[in-house]
Amino acid sequence: MTLNSQIYMDDATPHRSETYDQYQYEQELLKHQRHLPDSHDSSIEDEKYGQRPGLRGRIRTLWDKKVKPAFPEAIADITLIKDVFTTETLVRKDSHDAQRYPEIERVAEIRHGLDLGGEEKAFLSKRKLHVRNNFAKYLGLDSEKVNPDDIPIVGFGGSGGGYRAMIGLVGYMLEMKKSGLWDLVTYVSGVSGACWSIASYYTFAETNIDHMLIHFKQRLSPYHPLSDEAIRMTLTATNGPYNTLGPLILKHISKLHIVLMDLYSVFTTGYLFLHQSQEEHPLIRKKINNKRGWWKWTDAHKWLEDGHEPLPIMTAIRHERPWKDWIDKEHPFKNDDPQTEHESDIVDAWFQWFEMTPYEIGCDELESWVPTWGFGRPFENGRSTLQLPEQSLALLLGLCTSALAGPLDAYLATIKRNLPTGSFGNILHDMALKITNMWGKQKTKVFQQHHPLHACNEHNFMFHKTPVPKGQARSPGIENSPRIHLLDSGLDNNCPTYVLLRPEREVDVIILMDASSDVHKDVFQERVDQIGSRRGMKYTRRHNNPEHGSDANSFSDKYAQVYDGAVCNRPTEVVDSYGHTVTNPPAPTCNKDNTIIYMPLLQNEDAVPGYDPSRAKWSGSYNLVWAPEQIDMLVKVSAANFEAGQECIKNVLLETYLKRKARRESLLS
Repeated sequence: MTLNSQIYMDDATPHRSETYDQYQYEQELLKHQRHLPDSHDSSIEDEKYGQRPGLRGRIRTLWDKKVKPAFPEAIADITLIKDVFTTETLVRKDSHDAQRYPEIERVAEIRHGLDLGGEEKAFLSKRKLHVRNNFAKYLGLDSEKVNPDDIPIVGFGGSGGGYRAMIGLVGYMLEMKKSGLWDLVTYVSGVSGACWSIASYYTFAETNIDHMLIHFKQRLSPYHPLSDEAIRMTLTATNGPYNTLGPLILKHISKLHIVLMDLYSVFTTGYLFLHQSQEEHPLIRKKINNKRGWWKWTDAHKWLEDGHEPLPIMTAIRHERPWKDWIDKEHPFKNDDPQTEHESDIVDAWFQWFEMTPYEIGCDELESWVPTWGFGRPFENGRSTLQLPEQSLALLLGLCTSALAGPLDAYLATIKRNLPTGSFGNILHDMALKITNMWGKQKTKVFQQHHPLHACNEHNFMFHKTPVPKGQARSPGIENSPRIHLLDSGLDNNCPTYVLLRPEREVDVIILMDASSDVHKDVFQERVDQIGSRRGMKYTRRHNNPEHGSDANSFSDKYAQVYDGAVCNRPTEVVDSYGHTVTNPPAPTCNKDNTIIYMPLLQNEDAVPGYDPSRAKWSGSYNLVWAPEQIDMLVKVSAANFEAGQECIKNVLLETYLKRKARRESLLS
């Protein structure tokens, strides 16, 4: 089922000239009655059905087949349509402009192995100097007596949870900067909604938290980012068509199929990042200003060069299903039928974690890394074959926040209830009905590992990575797939623990802000066990108040819960995110103990009486419309929660510092 068929699900009389007419669409449904399409299938449909237009017609095809059916009310202005078609010429010209996009003169090459990249190592040297100058001050120590080698490496992470997670993380960051703790953090990482905060901080906010809060109060209401009003505002802004649709044009140029999630990506981030100065009065239309392009993740470099800010890490995951191995161009999958007895018994699918820093994008499980400016290009034999401009940050954030494209497991209806009325929401609603009618509730479980809404197609930089001797067949697997499909990492684990536990980073203390909807259910032990087991770590909850002993229900330490991690043998099995006991997925293992400080976003009566962030209807994970006063409420609760847990943070940092100091001194004696 392609995006074309998805878009016209709610159109009773599709035109015969479109890619799928009604008869063809019905035939597609019949053909797929035994195979729910997932994120891998779209690339096959590209080859089988896609009649790729010439470059001149790509933007018109994109507009007519994708944008216009999804947002019909937002794009009726004929002047806007002219601006959009002008964008194709500009993007085509700029894609060869080395002054505007200097990266096009460089061939991107894969870096192999588990070592940290050269840029990250250089950053760490500078950040270490910055942290050294602030550590003693934060803990009230004599700076002359503090050896830099004894200072713990600290990572800070934020969970998913939509705008609640995004705003909640801002509240914690605000207090961390005020207290001085931010200057001790080496890494800051996020899952899903937290990635919006991190990306905002390092781009348009220019590392100023106050700028972020002012912007969010102006932008997060009154419109939903996928509403007709927001779409129109985004496209009529200065450079709106260029910055929003330009990245999709580049994907077309590189021969990638545009899917519904691509529209979600560029319009959600485009509206969220839209500054007031870019908005235009509807009666005063300016010419497209081509001086500035879309936001790029490498824009964050300037905040890292001197080590004055932590290294940001956004995350996404790839759904690895061994039975879906790509064999060759003619036979894409070993096994194409999910209802066969063999496949229906398989539960050992897992998620591979991909990390996105301003330096590199890659996966330690696969030991493959590509420069961030080169991600999005087609690759073969470890080198990019088409030197395109850097992919838009909007598209990267779309991958990081793409819960919509995850496995079937029971959230399509929830998402639909929180989308604005209109075609985008109707598409998801109708898809859920089609799925239910096609397979029935009793068979839904068979398809829980499948993806009804296609994830975004991206070029696989690992395609044909390993040389194969002439005449020898390539083994099935990811290196045979020309595409990869990345998803919201909250679908696996709603905290970025995995990337902060990357062994080469040697993080001593991990502080996790959790704005998940299940923070009241005391499930963090299960989540940290899942990731810890993969990394060869065993975590034990510590209770700060001795009078409660081992009472796991004690709330005396609820705002800052300590989990002590010790290196252990990796278990052969682990319980995954969906409650299945499966073979422990592969992952490089830790070689040193560490400590996690877990900070759930809970109700704080001293800050805002009667407001519970995870239970109030208006601060649900899928609500993307927040009034200024609601933002203030959540920031106040977040700030108060951090302050309530700060003494615990200081105690753990001092404890870890003294352990490192004792270890160093014992080696010298």
